[in-house]
Amino acid sequence: MSIYLVDPTYNPNFFDSITSSTKVGPGIPIAKFLGAPGSRTQFDQITEDTKKIARQLYLQAEAIRLVQKNSDFNQNRLTVSEGIYVPAITESPSGINKNKMTGKSIVYQLMAPSGQIDIEKSFDLAVFWKDYAQFDELVLDYDTYDPDGSISCQIVLTMPECTESFDINFSQKIQTDMNGELLSANELVEVLE
Repeated sequence: MSIYLVDPTYNPNFFDSITSSTKVGPGIPIAKFLGAPGSRTQFDQITEDTKKIARQLYLQAEAIRLVQKNSDFNQNRLTVSEGIYVPAITESPSGINKNKMTGKSIVYQLMAPSGQIDIEKSFDLAVFWKDYAQFDELVLDYDTYDPDGSISCQIVLTMPECTESFDINFSQKIQTDMNGELLSANELVEVLE
């Protein structure tokens, strides 16, 4: 493990309170991670420790900043398709939903100027993050669940547990999934139409 250097301007440990407007990176408020339009999580519904969530989202924001600074993605828009998850009262979440409760896992889509998912650039983004971002696990996730059978793509970025001291170990695991099944472990595979 090593101590992760945190920009003091966005270090959640220095904030008196955490709200949806709290910035975890330049121009990146917590609200960005509250889900996709139409399925947003209300911040006041979150029962987890908000400072802990903000620390996890700080790590996610660092990955977003890398994309914002890379001219290869200037024509694209990175969106959060699945953000902070609040389970139903009777639900016992596991897997990715459990990680989404604390901001450890966030699901992203890279949109083309047309407003559609940019499948080819999504692969490029996964490779870019693999090479330059710090994370616990990156999953390049393809599916053909759309009724018309077209390919969709999203990237699941999971961060390690972030302690108050930001003493973190990044595992840098990668894999490619297709329709919820492992397609390739330890490598990214491009799936095209």
